[in-house]
Amino acid sequence: MIRAKHSTFVVKFSNYYTKILVGFFFGKLKYTGHFEDKGLPILMIGNHFSFYDGFIQILLNLKVFKRRFNFMMLEKELRKNMLLTKIGACSIAKGKRSSLESLKYAVELLQDKENLFLFFPQGKIKSIYTREFIFEKGLLSYLLENAKNDFQLVFNINLIHYGTNLKPDIHVYYETEHINADTTAEDVESAFNRFAKACFTNLGAT
Repeated sequence: MIRAKHSTFVVKFSNYYTKILVGFFFGKLKYTGHFEDKGLPILMIGNHFSFYDGFIQILLNLKVFKRRFNFMMLEKELRKNMLLTKIGACSIAKGKRSSLESLKYAVELLQDKENLFLFFPQGKIKSIYTREFIFEKGLLSYLLENAKNDFQLVFNINLIHYGTNLKPDIHVYYETEHINADTTAEDVESAFNRFAKACFTNLGAT
């Protein structure tokens, strides 16, 4: 299992590179949402439709949440680019014994109020036109059942809209979801789908 090893220099460079990259390929980033910072660690889950997802969420974190950015990816992919650990990447190897260590590490990350931990509960890239999100509930269930402290759960849906522009705009939606000791992964999945539906409806009205 590979842990994140944040480097101040690499993080700053990554933030700068991200702004340039997203600005080059896209038009405006339009943020829609509300977040009341309670000074807690953040678990963020979002849709996963492209190579650009993590970059968009880095910018969302810089603008709204302002936490230390952490994210989980498949170990075989992370080993191809270990530099990503310097900006907060950690690994999971599905189906292997080390995956339990990854789950425990995710719980550990959510014990620090300076951390934001992002993961994609679908487990893989899906079409941006996906309207029903089916979660791989292993990690989410483990976090809900084993978290040692309170944290804020944030939903994020990113959608692309071209309109009449050469470059598409990115509509970045985010929402804080209330959870308690009885909240299950199925509850979160249902709430996320309701939020996603509202995002698609909002985009269609623009």
